[in-house]
Amino acid sequence: MKVLHTADLHLDRSFEGLKNIPKQIAEKLQQANHQVVTAIVDIAIKKQVDVVIFAGDTFHQSRTSIRTQAYFIAEMKRLEQEKIPVIMAFGNHDYYVAERYWFDFPKNMFLFQKEQVETHYFMTKNQEKIAVSSFSYEHPWINENKLSEFPNKDATANLHIGIYHGDTVNNGVQNYAPFSFSEMKRKGYDYWALGHIHQPQVMSADPLIVYPGTPQGHTKKERTVQGVAIVSIESGHATVHFEAVAKVNWQKTKYSLSQTSNLQAALSLLEELLVTESLDQKSVVLKEIQLTDTEQLGEEFRISYGNGELLHYLQTTLLQRSNHFLFLFQIGLLTEELDEKVRITADPELLKQLEKNYLQSEIFSNTLQELVQNPLFSSVVQPNEEWRERSVVQADQKIKADFVIEEDRL
Repeated sequence: MKVLHTADLHLDRSFEGLKNIPKQIAEKLQQANHQVVTAIVDIAIKKQVDVVIFAGDTFHQSRTSIRTQAYFIAEMKRLEQEKIPVIMAFGNHDYYVAERYWFDFPKNMFLFQKEQVETHYFMTKNQEKIAVSSFSYEHPWINENKLSEFPNKDATANLHIGIYHGDTVNNGVQNYAPFSFSEMKRKGYDYWALGHIHQPQVMSADPLIVYPGTPQGHTKKERTVQGVAIVSIESGHATVHFEAVAKVNWQKTKYSLSQTSNLQAALSLLEELLVTESLDQKSVVLKEIQLTDTEQLGEEFRISYGNGELLHYLQTTLLQRSNHFLFLFQIGLLTEELDEKVRITADPELLKQLEKNYLQSEIFSNTLQELVQNPLFSSVVQPNEEWRERSVVQADQKIKADFVIEEDRL
């Protein structure tokens, strides 16, 4: 049996952390989410999979735009024409509210609609009986472990698959159906299709338990996407590989300018490196670069970097040379003492003033109001004056470790 497993598409989500986006790039970004769905369907048809699984957060929010709903349904109808069943669970972002859907889902789709676990059965083209157990969110969070509601493997089925959108209890968060992998393994299923974690992870080989991750990154932190999981399952054995579907790729690269002795050489080198290494006409590239070894280029380079002139020029030039497929959204300047730190243009005294404010009991308490009201937090922490002072000191150390606060030179 062959399964296409995906999760966390977050359709309708914008691409975050971008400023002054050119019209041509904005149009491509607007189309990208829909193009990813088309790419997923294309792969499912090409691979002739037996089922497509959406393991939650297909949509970025519970109230999805009519346009996106219509596009998604149309693509699912392509799978219906190929007689490929689709099984869909809803996560914490797209928690299920039936009244918010403007179209009927096609007959090849089975939706888990309730927070109570249920089991759905279908037959593959090879007449294998497949059991699929899961649940959907009906609210933005589920605080309880849902695994206790899952039945043990159905002995009458050829294969049994579990779909679970949630996270383990290890991270201290209890809002997303917290579970343990040991309990999951005891169910005896042939495959667990997970959702919620955006980084692709194979959590277990026996049985195979997989977070496919988001197939399309929407922030610069989501650079390690793998695509959709193609899973081959036989009784007692399963394997997985990934197929890329992203239409927008986030890239971060560090460039040394040590071999350039003047501004002209530095600019020419940057243009050529960016075009040759980032250009991909099949997808939009959102590029962040970090520059090292720039001291020999003098104050003029620092000024043009600091006031944004260098970024603006490269943005415009690279857009033209890449036929509007490459957008340089950020440049970072790393020196030996600033390596890997984020530069913030501000008055250095601002941090000291903020810390003085947060040392005041009332301001500190108001800031942490929701945290203090959490029973788990209040059971282990007493936010007294000593704890408040220690927290501010630790925050100061963390900020200075990760950031450099400098006044604007201009």
